[in-house]
Order: sequence, then structure tokens, then C-alpha cells
Amino acid sequence: MKFLKTAVLVIFTTLSFNLWAATEKKVLASVHPLALVAASVVNSDRLQTLLPAGTSPHDFALRPSDVDRLQEADVILWTGPVAEPYLSGFARRWPDKTWIDLSKLATPEQPRDPHYWLSVPVVLKAQAALADALGKDASGFARQVERAVLYSDQVLAPVKDRGFFVFHRAYDHWVYERGLNQVGAFTLTPEQKPGMRTLQMMRDQLRRGEVACVFREPEFSPALVVSVVGDLPVKHGELDPLGAHIDLSSDGYPYFLRDLADRAVNCLSL
Repeated sequence: MKFLKTAVLVIFTTLSFNLWAATEKKVLASVHPLALVAASVVNSDRLQTLLPAGTSPHDFALRPSDVDRLQEADVILWTGPVAEPYLSGFARRWPDKTWIDLSKLATPEQPRDPHYWLSVPVVLKAQAALADALGKDASGFARQVERAVLYSDQVLAPVKDRGFFVFHRAYDHWVYERGLNQVGAFTLTPEQKPGMRTLQMMRDQLRRGEVACVFREPEFSPALVVSVVGDLPVKHGELDPLGAHIDLSSDGYPYFLRDLADRAVNCLSL
């Protein structure tokens, strides 16, 4: 009789788990940093990322398998039609899905930079909307992000006035919210080469000592950065707006924020 009760309990538990797994919503994040956000409330077996880690959304083209994953997802976390125009048509085609568009969560006074995952207020709104769609609690994530912001501001305080160049204009939200001194970018987007006038202006800024560090990105060749800087005595660093080196985990996004701050400090410090 005891064996029978145990067997029934095992079967009931298995059926309950399978039923839960079948009803748990599938979440698709368009890019890796949004997957870091989603991982705070989504189990790994219900979370997918559309673009492989390290792939830039600037030159991405959907494949048939990507369309299948979009169709299978219940909730889609994306940055909006400016950064990801290839998703706009699907958002209109499948309005029954939950589309969390970060660009709609920004306020008018924020920079118009489409890399909205680098804006903490926008990310907190997006994660809260995702948590609500899944029936989860968003408060733990908010506390982790708050601690990461406090840490970032503390370590960045001594270098806030030191000028730097970034590879492309992807960091405006982060720079604005952390009060940093970004004095230029090598290119507006990775596909758009800077003109000779822009390059000469940057060389002049470097010669005048206005720039303490130049940041490259791991997804792109450093040739442009090297050609502009030449043999001038300027420190080099690396920032990754996609956080491709950060594993998916419940605290992945707060770690992403701290990692950006640490990399900036390492290059900007005297």
C-alpha cells in the first residue's frame, strides 16, 4: 500500500510539473542584453535569444528558423522599430503576442539613442512589464539594479570629467545617466564610415589632450580606432554594449552594469 501511495505521488508530481511547463510562457529576447534582463524572471528552458551573442543588430537579417522562433514565442522583448526594423512587420502581424517595446518606455527628455537596454529607467519598466506578463515578482531585480547603479556611480566618480571616445554611438543613455564625459564617437553606426572632417577633428582633440581613453568594441575591427589614434599617447580600452561575454543568469544584467563601470574606470584612471 505504501509503495502504491508513493507511485501515485510520483505520477501526480510529474504530471503537475509537465502541466506547469506546458503552460509557462515562452519568452524571446531580441538581443543578448535583453536576455540578461529576461533571465531575472524566466527559466532558461523558456528563454531564447533571437540574435546570437556577439552579433550586432545593425546588420542582422532574419532566417526562416528565426521566424519560427518568433512564432513560437508568447512574449517578445525588443528595442523597437528604429534599432530592429526587421521585427516591426511581425509585431503588426501577430498582435496577440505580448510585445514589450523598450522604445515606448522612454521619456521625452532621454537621449534618442535606440540602444535602450543601456537606460536603467527603461530597463526597469521593461522588466516590470515582463514580470507582470509572467505573473512574477519584479522587486528583487529592481533592488539588484539599484545596488549596481550605486556601485557604478561610486567607482566612476573620480573619472567623470575625463574625456573619452567610443567606437560608435551606442552609449548615450549610459553616459547621460552616469554623468560621464563622452567627447566623441568614431562612427554613428558601424556601417557608416566617418568623413575626413570628423576624423581630423578627432585627431585634433586627441592632440590637445581632451581624450583620456578610446574604447573599441569586440564585434568590430579596431583598424579605424588605430588609424585615428596612431602613435598618440592615449589609453585604449574595450566596451561591449551587448555584454556578449556575460552568461545568462538571474543577476546577469546588474553584473553587466558593474562590468561597464569597471572597464571604463580601468581605462580612464590615471
